[in-house]
Amino acid sequence: MGVKYMIFTTKHHDGFALWPTRYSDYNITKSPYGKDIVKEVVDAYTAEGIDVYLYFSVLEWNNPDYLYKAPETAEEKQKFQKFLDYTRGQLLELIENYPAIKGLWFDGTWDASWKSAYEFTYNLEKEIREKHPGIVIGSRFRNDEFGARHFDSNGQLLGDYEQGWERKMPGDFEWLGGNDWDCVMTIPPNGWGYMKDWSGLYTKTTDDVLDLLMRSVSMNGNFVLNFGPDGQGKMHPGEDKIASEVGKWMKVNSEAVYGARHADLPESRLGYYTQKGNTLYLTVFNRPVNNIARIAVPKNAKQVPVSATILGHGKALEVRHSDIGFDLDKNTYYDVILPEKFQSGRAFVIKMQLGSPASGSDKLMDAKM
Repeated sequence: MGVKYMIFTTKHHDGFALWPTRYSDYNITKSPYGKDIVKEVVDAYTAEGIDVYLYFSVLEWNNPDYLYKAPETAEEKQKFQKFLDYTRGQLLELIENYPAIKGLWFDGTWDASWKSAYEFTYNLEKEIREKHPGIVIGSRFRNDEFGARHFDSNGQLLGDYEQGWERKMPGDFEWLGGNDWDCVMTIPPNGWGYMKDWSGLYTKTTDDVLDLLMRSVSMNGNFVLNFGPDGQGKMHPGEDKIASEVGKWMKVNSEAVYGARHADLPESRLGYYTQKGNTLYLTVFNRPVNNIARIAVPKNAKQVPVSATILGHGKALEVRHSDIGFDLDKNTYYDVILPEKFQSGRAFVIKMQLGSPASGSDKLMDAKM
């Protein structure tokens, strides 16, 4: 599929641990499988050069010591402290057992009980970072003393990157304030686990996934796609199809994804820009009927498109300056001419080299009254 990292569920809201934890009997050693599947996954993906993050749900439906509300009585406080100590033990166990992991991805941290334990979570995050230097922890883990999540009451990001974009996307690059972020998306609507029957539901297509991927990358984000295997570890056939088709697309177009960043250009109605140094990419989802891919560039830009090709196609494309002359327009335009015979059943990438403009926009005439 072309992924660079994966997030593996170690424990979901039911509290069942997929590793042989010593803090609970409710774990994989009591299952017919019996083996440590977390270790198997971490080792296998690490060997392939794919980073592994571990998903961990704090919330546990089946734990008698868990509280949804903030503990009030001495009995409730003692009970919830037992749960906090248990949670700490499991998290330290995970980073000790699987030192190759790159980060922890938290869920189930929204209840008033967990929010009330802000001092505990602050110290626990410090302890985790001390024991695993460089570990990546997102903004979902903890809150401040006023209950603010993701961002503290002063507006500072809580964690290494922003995790508020679950099944939604920023409307604009400026919304992100320069923070790293990821978008986490399902294929069926809000379908996180295995769903055998997809009938009657709109399930995202490969084209939908590619659009979301490039939209994320164009705003300096990572894109995370959820897969829900069945009890035998098999994916839904629809998921297999998407993974295969995304992989084929990435083999041709990954240059516009890996290491690419936001391009400071006016948005294009044709698709999404990404950039690496002097190379600009436009992933085209909406092919123009006249085969002219028009690139808007600020008139004072020091670099403009000077040459272009299509990834996987290779032939040089004509690039021409089209100074349209709109009144009060801050932009000028460069047209990339697409070959009429070029066919693509999926989004394609125009790769452009940037260089100095041949000449600035001259004032052709001034209307005088």
